Amino acid sequence: MIYLSKMKKSCLISISILLAVMGTSAQERPEFEWEAPLPEVRSAGFYRIPVTPALSAKAWRNGEWDIRIFRDSAEIPYFIERNYEWLSEGDFIAYATPELVFVPGKETVIVFEPKPQQAIREFGLRYANTAVKKNVVLTGSNDRQLWYALRPPFQLDPAAAVPVKGKDTIIEETITLPVSGFRYFRLVINDSASAPILFNCVGFRRDADRREVIRRIGGVPMQLLKGKDRRTDRFLVVLPAAYPLSELRLQFLQPQMYRRDAVLFAIENGRERQLAFGSVSSEDSVNRFPLREAEACDSLVVQVENGDNPPLVPGDAELWQDEWGMTAQLEPGRYALRGGALGQRAPVYDAAYFATKYRRLAGEVLAPGDPVVLQKDEAGGESKTFFTSKRWVWLGIVLVVGLLGFVVRSMVREMKKNRD
Repeated sequence: MIYLSKMKKSCLISISILLAVMGTSAQERPEFEWEAPLPEVRSAGFYRIPVTPALSAKAWRNGEWDIRIFRDSAEIPYFIERNYEWLSEGDFIAYATPELVFVPGKETVIVFEPKPQQAIREFGLRYANTAVKKNVVLTGSNDRQLWYALRPPFQLDPAAAVPVKGKDTIIEETITLPVSGFRYFRLVINDSASAPILFNCVGFRRDADRREVIRRIGGVPMQLLKGKDRRTDRFLVVLPAAYPLSELRLQFLQPQMYRRDAVLFAIENGRERQLAFGSVSSEDSVNRFPLREAEACDSLVVQVENGDNPPLVPGDAELWQDEWGMTAQLEPGRYALRGGALGQRAPVYDAAYFATKYRRLAGEVLAPGDPVVLQKDEAGGESKTFFTSKRWVWLGIVLVVGLLGFVVRSMVREMKKNRD
């Protein structure tokens, strides 16, 4: 009986070890469906990576950008946003500074008051061009008596600042903070290790005049679908790929003057889903169907109500989409974009919190290559080993079941002997 008890304990220990190994082997890397290479990075810095039409056809999934940047197996955070055309820069408005104190060898204290009174999430600090970093504490107050922390101590970094246009000796650094509605804000700059910086002003930049950039990604012919009569015409638009579209533009060649109600549908799994309702008219040089949210589809149907009028002669359909771009901080090396792993959603990074800094520091453009479909043995990023092979996992499961059966059988026999 003692021998049997020891054997059962040994079996249980073996099962536990085997289950732990199986649990570890089951945590394989996600199998990505596609990969797009980036040009080799030769120097450290912040880089812009455009989302090309070919990349958008693979990366737009469930209304999100399913893109990850990898250097070997290391995942690199990035910031992604719509591209804008800047028509004019916003003016810089200086805040009042009711207190400005320099304590030699100790600190510089700057108290500023945003006017008109409003909540702020960032501000600009302008100071003389320098290469010295400074430790700073930022607090807020409503009475200039009690001061409350707004963010952990941070550094003023001239490398993160930008030159002020027309003032080559002045730089401007954007400082972010949680949305705050205090009346006063105080910056305490530590000068114990070096001479103070020459403060110029603190303020905010009015919203610049900008517009969203959309690009034409191709034109395709419209095909007339057969119907019972020509009172209602349906035109098929087949896209080269499942691009996310922001706008569809249509051209009709005849008749010379017309105005008809029209409905735009997407075809998904053999079913039609309405995307937009509007009209087509000869008074418009181009008939536009804007889409509220980017729709990723590979086939569209335009339904036009002719009624008693002569039918329309279709021309071409133009495909337009929003321009997006990623910004990432990269070190020298080779990188690739990957996506399409089952069960994974769009990544969320801290980089979005530092969007302003990423924007200001972004320089060279890295245009990705076209995505290629990965084979199953490539998608995981690593070759199969003894511990990652599914064949050995299933063999381990069979072995565990066998050991459990043996232990249960031995326990039943022991219980019968005890009864006898």
